[in-house]
Amino acid sequence: MDEAQMSEHDGERAKLSSNKRDHVEAMMLTLRELRELTDRGYRVQRDARGLNDKDMAALGYLSQQWKDQRTVSPRDIAANLGLTSATTTAIIDRLEAEGYLQRRRDTLDRRVVHLTPAPAMEDWVRQHPVESLRASLVDAATHLDCEEARIVQGYFSTVLENIRQRLT
Repeated sequence: MDEAQMSEHDGERAKLSSNKRDHVEAMMLTLRELRELTDRGYRVQRDARGLNDKDMAALGYLSQQWKDQRTVSPRDIAANLGLTSATTTAIIDRLEAEGYLQRRRDTLDRRVVHLTPAPAMEDWVRQHPVESLRASLVDAATHLDCEEARIVQGYFSTVLENIRQRLT
């Protein structure tokens, strides 16, 4: 954040009433802790499995694609993660050796390779911090009444829209 943005941010905070400012600060602390716990869970799983960040990114991409019942090729991984062909091949070699995926030749065009999940992938998905976060969010959401859920949804929608605007 540059000085102008920090000054604007400080000005916005000064406009808030003391009570509202306390609530906003509490929300920010809660969101920070949520992020820190998710990051810690990510690092613990990555390190326990002997993976690196690119392996984790590839597994995250693959798990989402397979969850959505899409076929995935090495080229898809490279394109979506911004990796070279050589880096993608090295990642796939490691993940295949560790039992996360299998290479399968296309039945109609033997030059085409599809990646399919292997047994270690199910365990990885179950233990991934994003899955834990999702389960916690669903659990908490089931205890909200409709009005509370509408308020939370509105808040997150506004946050996402603000982030999208700041990134463009």
